[in-house]
This record gives sequence, C-alpha cells and structure tokens, in this order.
Amino acid sequence: MATTARKGSDRLRTVDLDLHPNEASDLARIEDPRVLRAHGWDAAFWTALDEGAVEDSVAVIGRRRGGDHKWEVARPRLRADRHAAKTEDAEVCAHHDGWVYLIGSHYGSKAGPLDSSRAWIARFREAEFADGVSGATPELHVVKNKFRLHRALNDALRAFGPQLRPVEDVVRERFIDLTRKKAGRRRAGRINPTDVPINIEGGAFLADGSLLLGLRYPGSAGGEPIVAELSGIEAMLEDERAAPVVRRFWVLQGAGSRGQPTGIRALIRAGREMHAIVGSLDSEDSKSALTAADEQAKAARCSHYRFRLGSAKNGGAIETALVRRFPFKNVEGLAPDRDGRFFYVTDEDDRVNVRYMHD
Repeated sequence: MATTARKGSDRLRTVDLDLHPNEASDLARIEDPRVLRAHGWDAAFWTALDEGAVEDSVAVIGRRRGGDHKWEVARPRLRADRHAAKTEDAEVCAHHDGWVYLIGSHYGSKAGPLDSSRAWIARFREAEFADGVSGATPELHVVKNKFRLHRALNDALRAFGPQLRPVEDVVRERFIDLTRKKAGRRRAGRINPTDVPINIEGGAFLADGSLLLGLRYPGSAGGEPIVAELSGIEAMLEDERAAPVVRRFWVLQGAGSRGQPTGIRALIRAGREMHAIVGSLDSEDSKSALTAADEQAKAARCSHYRFRLGSAKNGGAIETALVRRFPFKNVEGLAPDRDGRFFYVTDEDDRVNVRYMHD
C-alpha cells in the first residue's frame, strides 16, 4: 500500500503504514541494490512483526524513488525448513554477511511463564529477493534452542555480569517457577530457581560475526540497559543442541536510572558506532507481572543513544551520547539509510509508523 509522509510536531516525518497486525519490531536496511531496483525504491528496510510465526512475520517497507516520499509495504513468502507455525514473538531483525537474521524474544507473555516458542533464531538470504519480494519463496532456516540461550546468559550474568536490578518475587514465580513446572524434564533442567527471565529486543552483528544482544530485561542495578556479546551463533544454526558462548556484558552508562530504569528496545551497528533505542522495561499492560510488581518499570519513554564499544573493549560501563528523545514509548526499531539518516519504526494506537528527518 502506498502512503504519503506527513510532518510531525517533533520535526520527524511520519509515514502511516497499513501493516497488519500493526505490531512492528526492529528495522534492518536492505543491502542488496538489486532488491531496490526491482521495486524502484531508493531506500527499503526489513521489519519483523511480533505476532504470529516467524515465517509469516517479515515485511518490507520501501520508499519509491522521486521527491513525493511515497512508501510501500511488501510481504515476502518464506518457507520455514522446520518448526513451521511453532514460533512467535520476533523481536530482532539484523543483517550480516548477506543473511537477514531474525531472533525471538526468548521471553513469555506479560504474565509469564517463559515460552519455548519464543526461543529461536532464524535466517534467510537477502539475495533470494534480487528479482523482487513478491515472486520469491526462499527458505527460512529456523532453529529453536529450548532455553539453551537462556541458560548461557544466566550463567554468564551470575559469573561475570553486572549487578542487576532486584527481581521481585512475583516476577520470579511467574516466569521462572511456573516455567519449571510446565516445561518437560530436559527443558526444566535448563532453568534454575535463581534465574532471571531474559527478554531480548535488540540485536546487531559485529564485523567478526559476534552477535550483540540488547536486553530489555533484566537491567542493571543502576537502572541502565545491558548489552551482551555472544559467539557461536553459526554453531547454533547448524545444531539445535549447541549453546552460544557469552563473552562479555556492557552497561550503557547514563541511558537509565534507578528511578526510571530502561532496557534495550532496538540495537544496530553503523560503521564504528553502535546505536540503541532504550525505553521502559515493560509496557503499560494490566497483565504485566513485571510492572505490577515494579511501577517504575513502565515509566520511561524511548530515547536514541549512540556509543562505541572501543571505550570499554572488555565490557563494563560504557559511555553513551544522547541522539534524540521521543515523546512516546513504543519505538521498536531504528536503521540508517546509505546517507546516514536514521529511520525509526513505532507502533502506537494500533498503527505502525515510520518516522525520519526530512532534511
């Protein structure tokens, strides 16, 4: 559907998209110029929709060449090689080495428990769409990890991670204790009573293939967001029994506080810099066990920060610089175009919008 951009009071142009089910998560720029040429676009982005199975949850947002700022939405048809209709809650869309990666939240519903259908990684080749999005039916490789990533992150947080914001008893009961009761023996063995629930909403690859994961939850004791670096992603895609190796954690200094804690909503690498959207630890939802137990967890609005990992190569606290504050809470993704201008995807009031600076 073609749409026309309109100017917003926050100086960001806003594009209202008809993108059912109107629940967008993350953005990743299309890198292959053949895909752009096939549709007559000058800029386009992959996005993930966090409702439904991953093979049905990918969309493309493209802007037609010319000065009229017309935008279109295309929905690719992906064929899951396994676990068809058995995944949900796509939260990360990241580009690396010609692949588009999608990652589930590894979390659960607002009231818990953790859900193994959200614990997965998938990828497809962008080159498969060189002749256009509509006619292609590429294979989507899907791997469910059965809480192995949850286990790896919790073990690393306990061994060398930052001090965490306290986990309320009701949160641990709903997300950890209940999961242990409902999971099978093997899966329950990967969840310890002292674990914290993990909610992944950001992801980006470094040049060497290491994967950075931005955690919406948990956050640091100071209310600041946490980023984890992982290796072994290729091994996980080749063998569902493989677990990643967590190398280090960073805490985004100044991007949150004890009184207004934040987590990562989106993460991307742009050259030598990292960019993150940070926001509340969970949404204002009456079903949320997290915000019912911790009122401050829903307070923060979203902001865009940039930082460089080189300032803390071995992990720890890392300096950040504020790029933009937003007047709303649901900024779900960000990505730069080839000129370095940032685009944001939001879902507010059951609508999906792309927002960007016109000048």
